[in-house]
Amino acid sequence: MFRAVKNASLYVGAIIGAGFASGSEIALFFNGQNIAVVLLAGLLLGGFSGVFLYIGNSAPAEIRAHDGSFDFFDLFPKRYARILRSAFFISALVMLAAMTAGAESIFREFFGVKHIGIVSLIPAVLIALSRIERLKSLFAALVAVIAALIVVLYVKNTAVPAESGLNLLKSVSYTSMNVFLGGYLIVKKEKAEKREIFFTSFFSALTLTALLYMIYCVNGAGAGEMPVIEAAASLGYGQTAAVVVFLAVFSTMISTAKSLYRSLVPRFGGLTSAFGIASIASLVSLVGFSALVAYAYPAIGLLSSGFTAITAVIFIKILMGKNIDFNPLQKPRGVI
Repeated sequence: MFRAVKNASLYVGAIIGAGFASGSEIALFFNGQNIAVVLLAGLLLGGFSGVFLYIGNSAPAEIRAHDGSFDFFDLFPKRYARILRSAFFISALVMLAAMTAGAESIFREFFGVKHIGIVSLIPAVLIALSRIERLKSLFAALVAVIAALIVVLYVKNTAVPAESGLNLLKSVSYTSMNVFLGGYLIVKKEKAEKREIFFTSFFSALTLTALLYMIYCVNGAGAGEMPVIEAAASLGYGQTAAVVVFLAVFSTMISTAKSLYRSLVPRFGGLTSAFGIASIASLVSLVGFSALVAYAYPAIGLLSSGFTAITAVIFIKILMGKNIDFNPLQKPRGVI
């Protein structure tokens, strides 16, 4: 049970970044949509955590390194793996840039302090060099703090928006945009028991569905670039909310950098990879948080839809007992 909670914390912590915790991406995808569309997105997001763990259990010895670890993309047929790996890498870099821009926007708007985006990016990429198990406890604490803020705001703003839109593709697109990062991190070198997989999915779905629902409601009381913080500001604790949302941003910075490291560190080393990731993300972040959320996030959702679809197909094939074309693109190596 405890391992499932830690898995779910890592998965959720990878998802609730600047766009999620601030309410901006939820407003982008779900404004005008019925609450059922929001709830479906939460259930799909949570359910996929178990899908990734289940697929990871099927990783054969030939794609595993000496320490038992493996690259998740080696679980895909070779004809898809290169494309998916490249799409994932680009999407993760854009996400990291958006987190950097989000941190900058939070401190500039609510504290009048500049350059926090770059300042926070540097420790985030260095912390990401830690082993994944060391990050799970950190993420559990961050998720608890973020959830507490959202609950308080929801209690203060309990009205459910009466929207009639029922575009279920919004749920799928939103899931695709977010699921790739958490899923990539959650696969493990050791096999997860069925009980662990079930409860990881359960806790992930429960947490994400509840948070999405509450933020969807809170967004009605806020406006602007970051509706959740604006709603908190209207109640007199905008700066407290800004700090909490920043913690969500920081957690996603770490998880995104971790996912990028897994393909870079074995080739270039930790510090070189950290410098390269931080440099590129810093440059892209100059586009600005609002622009990245408005234009890059929907593009990432579309780009990631293929990744999500192929993952679902592989999962179904494994459940049906069919053979999967596991083909490592290169010699297996240990990953961080």
